[in-house]
Amino acid sequence: MPTINSVGKCFFCNAEFTKAGITKHLKGHLAKEAKHIKNGTSFHIKIEDDPRFGGNFFLNLWVDGEALMGDIDDFLRAIWLECCGHLSAFSNPKKKKMLTMLDENDLMSDPDEIMDTETKDILVKGMKLKHDYDFGSTTTLLLTVLEQIPVEVPGGVILLSRNEPLEIMCETCGTEPAALLCTTCYEPNSFCKKCAKKHAKTCEDFADYSAMPVVNSPRMGVCGYDGGRIDKKRDGVFIKKEKPETSG
Repeated sequence: MPTINSVGKCFFCNAEFTKAGITKHLKGHLAKEAKHIKNGTSFHIKIEDDPRFGGNFFLNLWVDGEALMGDIDDFLRAIWLECCGHLSAFSNPKKKKMLTMLDENDLMSDPDEIMDTETKDILVKGMKLKHDYDFGSTTTLLLTVLEQIPVEVPGGVILLSRNEPLEIMCETCGTEPAALLCTTCYEPNSFCKKCAKKHAKTCEDFADYSAMPVVNSPRMGVCGYDGGRIDKKRDGVFIKKEKPETSG
């Protein structure tokens, strides 16, 4: 998928920003929130899809220090990833190894144990992690710890922002938002509902198994993924803005 100038909405104030701009904006909101919350430890984490495949999707999470790494994994599955119960893991993107840690006896932990470890025992400001879901048709996410904040997060994991549905257009008519993808055809492979009916007449696989919905996720069009369970309002096809009428 080509890079699209995606924007995200701040869930504190509903203002829209670019991926770079919203990071700075959220920092101000978190500073204000911290004045009214109990002491503790929490982290502001930016999550992006692999830039090799567009880098169009992004989230910002606020995660409590006593939440488990597995809670982050669960959240990512619920909003972006879960389709068939595949395995997942965090890893060090530089060393290209699954994330592990030493215990008090200097023994290396099993990568699965990381999921049961509190985030405050793993994360530090500036840390970068990789998250892989499904080791067959893998979806890779990149996590950056932007800030460590000395307050707790009620609820463990809070969604601060998410990119709005991408402006993916039908490759046949070019005028309507794409609603369906064909996973067996390359060009065209994104269709509005009307053009999808025409495509089904020429592509035998489309009606059987290759039609997949356009969703707001880097897992779009992969395996059996058909959308998430969190923030469904922003999980579908983008709504084309009507051009204002001009008076003659």
